[in-house]
Order: sequence, then C-alpha cells, then structure tokens
Amino acid sequence: MLVCDCNEVEFDAIKEAVKKHGDNLEVIMEETEAGTTCECCLEEDCDKVELPLPLAIKKALEEL
Repeated sequence: MLVCDCNEVEFDAIKEAVKKHGDNLEVIMEETEAGTTCECCLEEDCDKVELPLPLAIKKALEEL
C-alpha cells in the first residue's frame, strides 16, 4: 500500500518505523523519507497515495 508517491514508501516501511518509534512523525519521516519531498502525503486528503502518512501511522499503531 503506497504511503508516499515521491519516495515510493510503502505501508510496511511505515509499520516497521512505528514499531521502533511509536507515533513520532519527525523520526518516521527521517527514517523512511516519507513526506520529505512534496509533502502531499502528510495531508489526510492527499489523492496521490493509497494511504496518507498520518493514516498509515494510525493504522500501524492499531495493528501492533
């Protein structure tokens, strides 16, 4: 599931980062590079991705 189009970050990478860092957005962005280019995926209504970063973090926390 695509979370960041610009850097081709998938949900699995976000989930691994959430396992290590909880919901620390800055650290997750640093580690995965999600949301560091155009920043569209930082918005919940981004239409470039299947699951925007804030929702991906929330989903990962629910699954862990």
